[in-house]
Amino acid sequence: MAIFAILALCFAGTVGADVKVPALFGDHMVVQRDMPVPVWGWADPGEKVTVVFGTQMETA
Repeated sequence: MAIFAILALCFAGTVGADVKVPALFGDHMVVQRDMPVPVWGWADPGEKVTVVFGTQMETA
């Protein structure tokens, strides 16, 4: 559920943008503790995307 919340937050400000993430990301997703979690998807060129996980935030 945490990853779904991350993705929801990261794309909440993209009204009108065509942002997509793989079906792999969703509710009840399991991630390994203390390991990097790669997040990817597709967006319009130049689109600002922010991913928030707990207290960590990354913008691309």
